[in-house]
This record gives sequence, structure tokens and C-alpha cells, in this order.
Amino acid sequence: MNTEIFISYSWWSLVMVFFAGLLYASLLYVKNRNNKLSSGVSVLLFCFRFISISFLTFLLLSPYIKTRNKYIEKPIVIVGHDNSSSILMGKDSLYYQGEFKESLVSFLDELEGKFEVDSYLFGDKVVGLVDVNYGDQMSNYSDFFNHIRDNYNGLNVGAVVLIGDGIVNNGLDPVTAASELNYPIFTVAMGDTIQSKDLKIDDVRHNSIVYSGDTFPIEVNISANSLKGDASKIRLYENNAEVQYKGFKIDGDIYNNSFVFNVLASTKGKRRFEIVIDGVEDEKVLDNNSRNIFVDVLDSKKRILILANAPHPDIGAIKQSLDTNPNLEVEIDYLTGYQKNINEFDLVILHQLPSITNSAPRVLRSLIDNEIPTLYVLGNQSRLSVFNRFYDGLNINSATGSTTGAQFEANKQFSLFSFNTSLENQLQVFPPLSVPMGNYRLAEGSEIFGWQKILDLTTEFPLISFYDKTGVRSGVIVGEGLWQWRIQNYINFNDFDAVNALINKSVMYLIADVDKRRFKVITQGEYDTRYDITLDAELYNKSLELDNKPEVLLTLFNENNEQFSFVFSPYEDFYTINLNKLPVGIYTYKATVKQGNNIYIDRGEFVVKQIDNESYFLNADHRMLNRLAYNHNGKMYYPNQINELNKEISEMEDIVSKIHYQDKFIGINSLVYIMLGLIL
Repeated sequence: MNTEIFISYSWWSLVMVFFAGLLYASLLYVKNRNNKLSSGVSVLLFCFRFISISFLTFLLLSPYIKTRNKYIEKPIVIVGHDNSSSILMGKDSLYYQGEFKESLVSFLDELEGKFEVDSYLFGDKVVGLVDVNYGDQMSNYSDFFNHIRDNYNGLNVGAVVLIGDGIVNNGLDPVTAASELNYPIFTVAMGDTIQSKDLKIDDVRHNSIVYSGDTFPIEVNISANSLKGDASKIRLYENNAEVQYKGFKIDGDIYNNSFVFNVLASTKGKRRFEIVIDGVEDEKVLDNNSRNIFVDVLDSKKRILILANAPHPDIGAIKQSLDTNPNLEVEIDYLTGYQKNINEFDLVILHQLPSITNSAPRVLRSLIDNEIPTLYVLGNQSRLSVFNRFYDGLNINSATGSTTGAQFEANKQFSLFSFNTSLENQLQVFPPLSVPMGNYRLAEGSEIFGWQKILDLTTEFPLISFYDKTGVRSGVIVGEGLWQWRIQNYINFNDFDAVNALINKSVMYLIADVDKRRFKVITQGEYDTRYDITLDAELYNKSLELDNKPEVLLTLFNENNEQFSFVFSPYEDFYTINLNKLPVGIYTYKATVKQGNNIYIDRGEFVVKQIDNESYFLNADHRMLNRLAYNHNGKMYYPNQINELNKEISEMEDIVSKIHYQDKFIGINSLVYIMLGLIL
């Protein structure tokens, strides 16, 4: 430690310090007639007075002491251990619960003798390593890497050790998530890469909205590993009653199949279906053998109007796609001479309206005033200045006639409706649409289904987007040329499925019934037993303003018809209730509220189940762990090689301590013992 003294003035000022002390002492003890002390005492007091006054004067110069301290920062080794349950679903579960835990403790103890070791568990979330129990139901590697990035930036990190099976079912790809880290990463590959015997549901495809009286399909994709020769059944249930079943035999070690259940939409309302596969002998995990889905059944067909500026092949392409949906009645008309009441339709598709030749203000104002869902299809004849005035979801600043070609690029974050990935990929190879060239500004609340891809560059401009303003939905297709998409769809794939799905799903989203009930309970439909069950409720007054003053009562029934009573709590402008954790089962509810002289009741149901993400992926991904280590100048080890890993980290020349110096400044006038000395 080095120590120096500094003052805020020139060192020549010390002359004045000593002069002040000398002058003061001289006035008191030199030729002072009142001084009756002996010469020896006078000299002694003279010296004390000189020193004290000089030091007091010296303090006026704001002196401070600068000390430089040296400290050594040991290198940090960060250890992350996957705590998810998939590790115990392999054949080595006893080893990981016993012998490996002991090896891990020894590994960490040896590291702590040489480095600073920070140990974590990750799975559902990142926590300090206390006890490895493999109880998490999720594998999120990117959370662990994000934790390192957020908390260790600028610190002396020597290496990262990741211990896990490589199975990821939540978060980003680990290799991508770790790309910003510049530390060596070593991996310890746990788990079993051999295919385990398993039969599971991979995916369920269905329409979320259907119409009463129609028959709708539920398509179930299943797979099986290492079960060749076994037979099973897939069953469809509604309200715990079996509706249909199909038998099948597994004819290969790797088996994939699809089954379609055609179901009659006989009653209106929300209907819940459960798909279950019978387990087979030696199948260890059964949690992935069932799935719940919810379907809204509406009670009438919808009327669609395609109102156009002029004839165009896109109009026929749109109508041909909509005609494949038996629940829609589609009409085509042109603005010139249009006399019908626009209120008769559930959705209006405006093709190149407003146009350069006709701004159509009366029609546009009527659509807004009557809250009719609208789909705009823009083209070279669209008048964008008027479009910007009437459509709040998107503003396009473009010179008239200035266009370019833009292909479709799917937005993977789109969530308003589901869309098959293979059909999405088909849209991306279709010819460019002719779109306005200019600046695009999306409103808050808009969602983009597809971006504009111009000359192989994906832009931030929307090609297809949707907007929901206070419950009135609208959308816009920014270019013309859909007829070419339809032709290319048939040339490439011998069908029109991609274009038909795009048009129909867009329309079905726009015309889906908006819930305008005065009182309603809002649920997720399906809950996980690991988390608290929360329900919300909304109550509207006659002006359709949220009101949470009246008391809302909730009666909950389980599958044994046991009854439980609760009261909703007002929160902000709505209601909420926390039912805590509930056992697995199907629960029905009845919520009641009295507002003025009116009593409102809402009924429904929700499902609580053990959602086990871990059981869907059982084979360890050692290739990913090896790639992760390779990309970061590390190496992959197996659990029985953990001592070799310890040795390699200890011998790495790049993992060294860092020496830091820290300067500390202390004002002398703030030192207590200095002040005590002066007072004395």
C-alpha cells in the first residue's frame, strides 16, 4: 500500500502556514509582559502553540491523503447444472442420483481451492446450487447464459462449465444464446442418447372456430420409438365420454402417423376435447400420451362482401379461396353504382379502395361507424393518402405510382392464429406482390403476419398485417398479385392449399365473434399443477365501461361435484382471484354478480393437468453440447471424466488472477484522531 499527501494549493503556501504558527506563538510567548512563566515552560508552550496553529492553518489548505491498495481478483469458474427431470428418465437415473452427486461435490471442492466458483441450477429458472434434485419440468439453457451475460460482464471469468443432457424445451437454442459469451465453455454430457420406448402425441391440428351443424376435422400426429410390433388405440373424448377411437399397429422402430377425427359441431359454445393414446407395455413415460383442445362453435354462417374499384384477377382469386369454406357466403360488387346496405355483411374486403379515381368516403365512414371488420387489399390504383386517413393500423408514405416487388417472409412471432409451417414455406417462394415503395409506420396494437422481402433482403415493412381497435378487427394486404400466387401454388404443389389457408384464416380471424357480454370470466383453459390458478372477470355498465364495484361470487365444482365458494377481488378496473394450486382434474365454475337490478351469470370450465414438457423429448442431445463447447474453445466430457475436466481447467494458462489497484482519498480534516489531538 502506497500513501501520499496532497493539498489543494501550491506547496509554497506552506510558508504562510509556518509563518502563521510562528507569528501566533511569538505574540503569546516572546516579549509578552503578561507572561509570568519560566523560560523553559515558555519555550515548551511556544513549540506546542506553533505546531497546533500551523496545523490548523494547514487544514485550511484542504489536505488529503491518497492511498493506493493492491488487490488480487481470482479467476471465476461458473458451473451450471441442468436440474430438469428428463435426466432421470434414462437408464442411468440411479447413477445420477447417487455416485455422480458425490463426484460433483468433489469436483466443486477441488475447483474452489484454486478459483472462485459460482455454481447454479437451471431448469424452470436459474438459482444457486444448493441441492440437485432433478425436479424441474422445463429445460431452459438460454436463461443460464443470459444470467452470465447480465451478471458477469467485466469480471474475471476464466471458464464456464455446463452439466446437462442437452434437451431443450424452452427458450432459445443454447448455441445461439451463448454466442455473445467470450469465455471457454466446457460441457459434461449427461443422459441417454439411445432411443427409449415411447409413444406420444406430437401435434394436434384443428379449427379453433367452427359453425353449428358443420363437421370439422381434428388431426392428430403421433410418433413412436422402439415399439415395433406393438398395437395401441387413439381415443377422442368430450366431457369424459368417448366419442371415437382408432386402432393402429406400430410397424417400425421409428413410427409416425396421422389420424383424423371428424366431429359434428352440434351445440354452440366452447367445447373441450381430450385426445388420449393407450399406453403400451414397457412405455416408461405416459405424460405425453394425452392432449386437451378447445373449439368455439358459432351458430351461423357469415356474409362477406368483396367491394372493388374495378375488375381485377385478384378478386377472383380471393373469392375462389373463400368459396372453399362452406360457412361463408361471398358476394362481389363494384363501387360504381353500389346501392346495397353495407350493414348486411359481417366483413367487407376493399379491393384497391379508396382508389385514385374514387376515394369512397361514404363507404369508408359507414364501415367505421358501424364497426364492420374490414380487409384492405392495396394495389397500384389505391389512393394511400385517403387510406392513411381512414385506417389507423398502418400509415404508408409513398409517391403515387411508386411501386416495387416484395415477396412474403413469415413472422415467426405472429400469434393471432395458427398457420401450418409447410404452407408458410410455400408462401415464401411465390412471386413478388407489387407494393407501394415508401415509408411504413405501424400503429401500436398491430401484428404482422408477413414481412416484405425485397431483393432477398427482409425489411421491417409489413406485407400482411392485422389491427384490433377496441374490438373491431381489420387487416391489410399491402400489394396486388394474389392471382399469381394462386397459379404458382398449383404449379409447384398441385393444389391451392397455401393461398386458400392464408385467405380463409385471415377472414376467419377478422369475423370471429368479439365477446360483448356485460359480464364474463376469463380463463386460460388449461393450467399447470405447478403454478397458481388465477381467474379474471370483467363487468361492464350500460356505457360499456369497466365497473368493479359490485361483489362477484364464484362457485367452483371439481369432478366429484364437490363445491367451493370464493369471492373475486377488485383490481384496477377489473376483478381477479387466485385459487392457489389445484389438483389435476376438470373444474366447472359459476360466477354471479348483481349490478343494479340485473343479475349476470357466467359459466365455464377449465382443466388442471400435469404439463410435463420434459417427457416430450427423452433423448439426450450430445451433438449440441459438443458444438457448444467447440464454438467456445472448450471440450465435451462425460460424467465419468469429470476429474479430467478439473485437471484441464486447472492447467489452462489463460485462467489467471488479475491484479487491480484502487486509489482512496481521505481528507485529513475528517480524521477523528487528528481532531482529538488538536482539542487536547
